[in-house]
Amino acid sequence: MSPQIDADGIPDRCLSFTVSSTWGHFKRVGRTVTKQTYRIPPRTTVAGMLAAIVGAERNSYYETFGEDNAAIAITPESDLRTINIPTTGLGTDPDQDVTTTAKKRRNYSLTYQETTGDRQLHAYEVLADPSYRIDVALEDEEFYQKLHDHLEAGTSVYPPSLGKSEYLATIENVQAGQEPEPASSSGPYDIDSIVPIELADAIPQGGVAYESERSPAVMERHQGGRRTTRFDDYVFTRRSDGTVKTDAGTDVKPVSVGNRIVVFR
Repeated sequence: MSPQIDADGIPDRCLSFTVSSTWGHFKRVGRTVTKQTYRIPPRTTVAGMLAAIVGAERNSYYETFGEDNAAIAITPESDLRTINIPTTGLGTDPDQDVTTTAKKRRNYSLTYQETTGDRQLHAYEVLADPSYRIDVALEDEEFYQKLHDHLEAGTSVYPPSLGKSEYLATIENVQAGQEPEPASSSGPYDIDSIVPIELADAIPQGGVAYESERSPAVMERHQGGRRTTRFDDYVFTRRSDGTVKTDAGTDVKPVSVGNRIVVFR
């Protein structure tokens, strides 16, 4: 049976795994010239990666990862380092058609865009050796069981990646049936995962630098495509051994998964 998620967004059990790659890039919304990256994969990106593993069709899985029937926690397991990589690319020509002309005996003649023009230089900001621990619970029983079986077997329909398709990812340390338990203390909490709070709600710590991001969290079908219906603000630390300290007075519900304190969203 699939996990059940209570009114606070806490599941009775979850799947846990580590995903890592040599490089990662999660394009920031609204950036055009410099290809900047989120430090943490957006919740929608994690949903897309899991959909690729089970082979879900495009635009078919948004309800599976809705606000009330999915819970995801993301914990950085590596220091979040970025570097800039200059990349040359060819601009698209709006007057150029890419056509396919069918001929007899299944032979095809392809016409491509002219590629002898000048290239454009763009700087891609990429994550170096990123690694994240993902805890996920889904009330969609069929999707959850497929995901469980693929993770346990180490298989996937489409290869998972961290952002760009060429940044192929490795999935390791899979644990099924993890049972989140309420954090034992009454606060303040030292939370290992990213925390969906405002920066002002994090308690300062000596030697620990906080950062915050705002990224897409939930999507829905819209006019044959998709649109984002919720953005999340969250706080994290760049160091893998850092934690976010927050008081019990915030709306977050920390839980213990294994030896980590995480917050689902």
